[in-house]
Amino acid sequence: MVVVVGTRGAVRLQTADETHTARVILVAPNVVRSIEARDVGLYSIQLDAASALGQSLFKNVLRGKRVVDVSDRADGSVMRIAEAAQNQTQECEAMRAGSQRMLDALFVQAARSQSTDARVDAVACWLRTHLPPRTEPARLAGLCGLSESRLAHLFAQATGSAMREYLLWTKMRKAAEMFAAGSTLTDIAHSTGFADLAHLTRTFKRYFDLTPSFLSNPGLVRVQVSRELVGGGKPPRSRIANKPPAHDDDGSVADAIDRPPKPFVSR
Repeated sequence: MVVVVGTRGAVRLQTADETHTARVILVAPNVVRSIEARDVGLYSIQLDAASALGQSLFKNVLRGKRVVDVSDRADGSVMRIAEAAQNQTQECEAMRAGSQRMLDALFVQAARSQSTDARVDAVACWLRTHLPPRTEPARLAGLCGLSESRLAHLFAQATGSAMREYLLWTKMRKAAEMFAAGSTLTDIAHSTGFADLAHLTRTFKRYFDLTPSFLSNPGLVRVQVSRELVGGGKPPRSRIANKPPAHDDDGSVADAIDRPPKPFVSR
């Protein structure tokens, strides 16, 4: 799930069957899209779909839609926060606080939501903590006393994401964090359960349309990861902030992208 903000004008977001041109857009989990933000600037916050905020947005704002234009919710403070992150280097805490203020302004009621299903929380927490090679449905069902089919339905109904998709998103979020910290592909593959480095690179690019080498270049991209989640709950979110050309396009991941060399594509 991602919130996309055009810092200096509307961005164009395209999925397989719809196109949106707007200043602020909310996208459901696991929606493949391309984003064009040339000469506009892009700030985005990728949210954990299993968090209290993510579940609230899926239920009360998306309401079954894949993409929603929420520009009418944005006030001047939202744009100022995005512009500030793009125009100057910020520490993690400053970006976290700015993203929280942005989400509070855009989704007043959802940001206060604390209502989540404890069984969904337990499964999401286990997947984030262990990052298993696969979801292990029988083990997860045993954690919360449900049948495998009932758990699969409950998780998707609450988050908009299948458990296997959520696990892969979590791995890519961790990969983004490690890339930005200077870890090698081998270390990242080991930590995220990928035996094949090429597979890891392809999967990462499928989610973000950014190569690992691009993301790990501090002259082009800034990555900040928040351990404290907006709206309550424990899952982390990440932010990726692309530096504007004056200084030379997760988490989990908020991105500020100034002039991507091609449309920004992610899941």
